[in-house]
Amino acid sequence: MKTFTSFAVSMVLASAALPAMAGQKDNENLTQCKSELRKVFGENTRLNLKSMKRSSGSIHMRILARPAGSESQMVTCWVDSSGLTNVVDKEGVALIAPMMEAGEKVSLND
Repeated sequence: MKTFTSFAVSMVLASAALPAMAGQKDNENLTQCKSELRKVFGENTRLNLKSMKRSSGSIHMRILARPAGSESQMVTCWVDSSGLTNVVDKEGVALIAPMMEAGEKVSLND
């Protein structure tokens, strides 16, 4: 009876720990997505998570982006298994952060 009780307690503790670990990874991915979206839309963009869906090793997040002075836009963001952030608009077109010109880059060596 003691072993059954010990087993039952350990299963309850293990099942409680798994969502906590998943939640931490969700927060990391959300932070990474928000960082990428601020590169695309600008630093003054308000971002609101609307939904989160887990599928095949990745988490797809639908985020409402409200850039300052522009219309709001629903985007989908996910971080793949290699850590690469992917952002697409509602039509599925990839959103890419604008590249900096050579004169705009900041360097600690200059």
